[in-house]
Amino acid sequence: MATIPTFLRRKGQLVLAFLVLSIITQAKSLSPDVIIVGGGLSGLTCGSLLSQTPRSVLLLESHDTVGGCAHTWTRKTKRGTFHFESGPSLYSGLSTETSYNPLKNVFDIIGESPDIIKYDRWGTVFPNGVRLAAPIGPKGFDDVLMAEFGTPEGRRQWDLIMERMKEVGEASQALTSMSLREDIGVLRTAFARYPGGMFKTLKYAKELNSPFSDIVEELNITDPFVLNWLDMLCFLLQGLPSAGTMNAVIGYMLQDWYRDGVVLDFPKGGSGGIVDALARGIEKGNGQILVNKHVEKLIVKDNRAVGVRLKNGEEIFAKQAVVCNLTPFAIRNLLPDDGSASDEAKNYVAELCNTNKEAGGVENLKSFIHLHAAIDAEGLPEEASADFPAQWAVIRDWDLPEGVEAERNIVLCTMTSLIDDTLAPKGTHVLHAYVPATEPYEDWKGLDRTGDEYKKKKADAADFLWKSIEEYVPNARERAIDGTVQIGTPLTHERFLRRAEGAYGPRAIAGDGGLPGHKAKGIDNLWFCGDYFFPGIGVPACASGGAIVANSLVTVKEHNGFLDKIKLPV
Repeated sequence: MATIPTFLRRKGQLVLAFLVLSIITQAKSLSPDVIIVGGGLSGLTCGSLLSQTPRSVLLLESHDTVGGCAHTWTRKTKRGTFHFESGPSLYSGLSTETSYNPLKNVFDIIGESPDIIKYDRWGTVFPNGVRLAAPIGPKGFDDVLMAEFGTPEGRRQWDLIMERMKEVGEASQALTSMSLREDIGVLRTAFARYPGGMFKTLKYAKELNSPFSDIVEELNITDPFVLNWLDMLCFLLQGLPSAGTMNAVIGYMLQDWYRDGVVLDFPKGGSGGIVDALARGIEKGNGQILVNKHVEKLIVKDNRAVGVRLKNGEEIFAKQAVVCNLTPFAIRNLLPDDGSASDEAKNYVAELCNTNKEAGGVENLKSFIHLHAAIDAEGLPEEASADFPAQWAVIRDWDLPEGVEAERNIVLCTMTSLIDDTLAPKGTHVLHAYVPATEPYEDWKGLDRTGDEYKKKKADAADFLWKSIEEYVPNARERAIDGTVQIGTPLTHERFLRRAEGAYGPRAIAGDGGLPGHKAKGIDNLWFCGDYFFPGIGVPACASGGAIVANSLVTVKEHNGFLDKIKLPV
């Protein structure tokens, strides 16, 4: 019998070892405990927490990068590489050691966080042309804004609101959302662990969920500037004026933004810094992220979600659960059409997709228009100041019938490189201007993206947004660097972010019924998260929703282990 040479035996052993390792790695990805469909902030949060436990997690993202509405991208030009972000640009509670912000709590649990840059100023261009960049907090509001627009009666009414909302604000922060889960275990993670906070939350539960308009009426608040200012702040937070906003949201905001020593936070690298930290949390644990993996259908057996089928026909099975970080409209398309999905499940998802308010549905918010660009910075400040803030809102008219929700009435502008100079080469700046949830989708619906009408509407949108940037940078469009100007429309949102009608999210009015929970009806082991589910729109809310799903999938002991790592204010 011939003898195999030693070097061939060793080579064969290496090949065999490589094959075994490949099989093991593939098995891990093809048979995880939990599959997460969609890599937005909620899905990333859920996955990063689950990956801190023995569970294996596979996150599948249809696009070539994760982050959803918070993703970032680059443009390379002769002047260098510029970094842009698609979504959120206003953060707080990320730089303090203790925080109620659920995203900060998640960072503490997973041991990953972006570097945080602190700043303290936000600019506003008012309808009368006055430009003010006041420090946030009580001093900035009193010494700058009220000094310009306030009256003795307005100051009195503002003080009434602050006093009345103090206990409401404290109640909104009394129980951390990180303690919540959707099973009987919540008695141990919330009731038993935080009895004082739970008692206070229950005591104020009705008031926390009521619309702020109830308190405005109770206190007889009539001062135009006070009402307009609150409308704008609430609109920036969740796309609704104060009258439609829950007291819990306004109470939390007033407690957080109008306290001594408060600052605004900016993650280095923009929103991508947050996305990268959450992704690291997944991949350093028992998780894996795969991009360019479009899920075509859920696989359901015996009324249980057991896996997903990809567009290429590949099937991946989950041992414990499937989590969808998607809008209800996308979830509807994933329901199998082979009869395996129950009528109860189909009817439930159909209810979630109902946007007819008269038929008991929740309307969609309007959409956006965006302008992203890089500009030459010659002669411009290198640091933000009262005369040249890094962020500003432009308000065209307080008195329109729709108020802050009126079409193109408010524009938000951010020169992110003025906060984080790594986002643009020296001697340049990057800009982002957009209208928040005021652009009607109907004005764009059905347009051919290659047609002249669409191109003209984009040009008109760009002109409108440039004018808001030029409030602080008069010749901004002449400074634009070739290859960097990008205009986003409702159709852009619909196409790239898979948002039905390009919508910001659900227009959930306080008092009209809350948002749905995260556990699917009619299909076991199927969970939903994202801004169409509790607690709704915004970075903290999306992080909270993803955390609630993760909490519900782990044991109470593991959940309490999460809570051991977070640091809440005393």
